[in-house]
Amino acid sequence: MNGIKMAEKLKKLRDVKKIKDVEPLSNALFPGYHCPLMGAMLTIKEIEDAIMMVIGPDECTYYTKMATSRMRGVGMTGAVGASGGLEGNIVSLVLDGHDVTFGCKEKLEEAFEELVEEYQPKTVFLVTTCVVEVIGDDIDSLAEIFEERYNFPVKVVHAENFKTDDHLPGIQDTMTVCVDLMEEQECNGSVNVLGQRLGDFNRSELYRILKEAEAPKGLQLPGHCTLEQIKTAPSAKVNIIVHPIGLPLAKKMKKKFGTPYIMFERMSAPDNIYNSYKELFQLLEKPLPEEVEMLYRTAKEKEKEVKNSIEKLKYFSGNTALSTYEFHSYLIELGLDPILIQTSDIPSEDNPHLKIILEKADPFVTRAANIGPLKYLYSVLKPDLSIGAGNSAEMRKYGVVPTVLTNAYNILGFEVNSMVLETISKANEDVKYLKGGVKNEFM
Repeated sequence: MNGIKMAEKLKKLRDVKKIKDVEPLSNALFPGYHCPLMGAMLTIKEIEDAIMMVIGPDECTYYTKMATSRMRGVGMTGAVGASGGLEGNIVSLVLDGHDVTFGCKEKLEEAFEELVEEYQPKTVFLVTTCVVEVIGDDIDSLAEIFEERYNFPVKVVHAENFKTDDHLPGIQDTMTVCVDLMEEQECNGSVNVLGQRLGDFNRSELYRILKEAEAPKGLQLPGHCTLEQIKTAPSAKVNIIVHPIGLPLAKKMKKKFGTPYIMFERMSAPDNIYNSYKELFQLLEKPLPEEVEMLYRTAKEKEKEVKNSIEKLKYFSGNTALSTYEFHSYLIELGLDPILIQTSDIPSEDNPHLKIILEKADPFVTRAANIGPLKYLYSVLKPDLSIGAGNSAEMRKYGVVPTVLTNAYNILGFEVNSMVLETISKANEDVKYLKGGVKNEFM
């Protein structure tokens, strides 16, 4: 592949309005995306008392069963007690040519009856795949019939891949249909955690501060939970959204039960973290802990120290666990210069973090989950470092410092800022050493 030609085809972030405007670096993606079926599987397999029925061709059903069997004992969030796939909680309805031609209604009715007899489920999630959506079988109507016939909830998750770029819609849609499993409750002062895809929330700064403030964790979704916890989720005082995939569910709970919500992603900037803590404790109707004030002051002092010592480093970005545009806007405030940003979404023009990026930098943009071709761009765009996922050996070959955000999935709060500042400080020293103290004059 020709790096110069590849660079010539890149678009600037300021010139794109939606992710479909962004061309991938290559036709074949490496490592590539998972599909929404993967997201639905990861979410449902950790819900006790629930059964997932995958409806699709043998490729999709085999993939799902094999993936969950390999993950047995490893929960999605990595938390202590995560189920990692309950024995028999994922079953398959394999479609053949006849079903594709004439529809799968009769086969699904027969399979569902067999499922009920064998498992006596309390809830079933019917998960569709591309073929089902293309042929237009009305699975939603069948789910309503099954609910009436068997007297337990049957929910549908549409997991077709031809409308999406990754697996996140599968997680999001599975979470969102769970609102139909919830019932009105008396408030018990707890908080729900929505959108924690990876890592252990119980190890985070945010969890510790909430626990010390006597605001216990209620439902965590996705995560190891029971149907009873989902049912009683409206007892929470606040929904904390730690990733945007939790927002649709939070909005539905707000509308149906009046539960307020707050966005508290893995933010990097001390001011953003501090403001989120303040808003959270206002919603909890509790005083802001003194520790939060102390952590904020410490973070601002460290930030000033790093700003004064850092070079104007040029960087590529790969996938990270952080809030993408907030992270890059903060790096720009620290004095770094993004050359190329990998992303899976383009925010609206009024996004405050996007505004900062476009006011102070002019990066190229490309699609995430395609780190393979980046090696052809190192010698052309000449970054000083690459932050996030990537091939470290290839980076070093071209004099690029690989920069990994360690333990990012297990942290929330000012500890994210601490990790970012420490990582960037180390990268700054590594670049100085690599270049013999000479500032990079390329670009």
